[in-house]
Amino acid sequence: MTRPAALDDLLRPAALLGLVGAALALGAPAPAGSAGPVPASQCRAGERVIYSCRFGPPARPAIGSICWRAAAVHYRYGPPGRPAIDLASTADWSNIHTGHVRGQGAGGYQEHVRFTNGQTDYIVFRGQDGALASRPGRTYSGIAVQGPTVGERTLACRAGATLAPSLVEAVTRLAPPEAELGETPDGPFDAWF
Repeated sequence: MTRPAALDDLLRPAALLGLVGAALALGAPAPAGSAGPVPASQCRAGERVIYSCRFGPPARPAIGSICWRAAAVHYRYGPPGRPAIDLASTADWSNIHTGHVRGQGAGGYQEHVRFTNGQTDYIVFRGQDGALASRPGRTYSGIAVQGPTVGERTLACRAGATLAPSLVEAVTRLAPPEAELGETPDGPFDAWF
């Protein structure tokens, strides 16, 4: 199967950034009373990071990650090393969707991977502001959560996200060939988050 090798090429820059971040974290002294450095992702041994970032205040830190291993991707979110949410792709990948939007000629874009669990959607996104934005060229990422019992919330990545050059391309390369991951054009998730 050639997909994992191609995905390795796609993720290599992100992996190098993650290694640099891990090396810096391991070299820094742990805060007093700490058990050691906080993990950089929710990915488990043997899994690869597609996306990971820290969320929440320092007193209640959380990490959101997209991880892959073999033929599955996982969305995990929660306290470092103890995710409260762990959603895996189903066998047919029907709970995974991808999308992207572009600004109208001004260079901005946003892409996302959406994990669905019942009526709740967890949308991991990344983007860059275009020339007409107040901060042209600014890059950002985060997680949007939507559903009837949770409402709508958007969490902004605090800083230092580890991510593949393209979330959509990384996830699409892992999916079974028959999986239809794209969002419905002009549908509720064909949007900016």
